[in-house]
Amino acid sequence: MDQNKKTTLLKEFVKDVMQDYFEKIDGYPIDNIYNLVIGEVEKPLIEETIKYCKGNQSKASELLGLSRGTLRKKMKQYNIL
Repeated sequence: MDQNKKTTLLKEFVKDVMQDYFEKIDGYPIDNIYNLVIGEVEKPLIEETIKYCKGNQSKASELLGLSRGTLRKKMKQYNIL
C-alpha cells in the first residue's frame, strides 16, 4: 500500500470518528477538544509503535519522528513500560 493511501485512510478514519463524536455529544458543552483527542490517541500510538518495533525504543522513536528522550518522557507520562 502506498503512503498516500495510508494517509488518506487515517484521515478518513479520524474524520469519521470526530463526526460521530460530535453527533453523539449533541450540543453538550465541551472545550479543549484538541487536548482531549491528543490524550486519547497518543498513548495507544506509542504503545502500538513500541510493540511493532519489538520493544526497540530507538527504532520506535525514529518511526514516530521523536527523539529517544522525548519518547522515554512520554512513556513515563503514560506509564508505558
